[in-house]
Amino acid sequence: MAMPENQKSDEQKEKNASPSQTQTSSANMVYVRINDLSTRLRLCEERVNQNKERLRVFDDQILDNKKEVSKEIELLEENIIELRKSIKNIDDTIHHIIKELELTAKKQDITVLEKYIDMMDPTRYITKEELKELMKKNG
Repeated sequence: MAMPENQKSDEQKEKNASPSQTQTSSANMVYVRINDLSTRLRLCEERVNQNKERLRVFDDQILDNKKEVSKEIELLEENIIELRKSIKNIDDTIHHIIKELELTAKKQDITVLEKYIDMMDPTRYITKEELKELMKKNG
């Protein structure tokens, strides 16, 4: 792994410096690295916390959506049940109408009745009162 230029120059300075300066500069480098790592760790922790919060919000939204969808499904099921009842009632009514229509006279039956009525011509019949008047006149 290649070292950055600033670390190379630091190492060269350490070689030329005295042991107490080397220890101080090494300690400074350790502190700088620890601070850097600490900052990075803090940023990572913040990102994790942000992601946890986002996940919690998503979970809440999903639960809310699930509740809404469940309510809508229940309403749809109730509507389907009502529609089935309505269709059953309509079906029963249609069957009742068909049975009633089967009991009514057909056009052919009516034409036969008309022919018989025309043949018998009830207007030619005489009433009892008319018969009594004719008998009094005749007799």
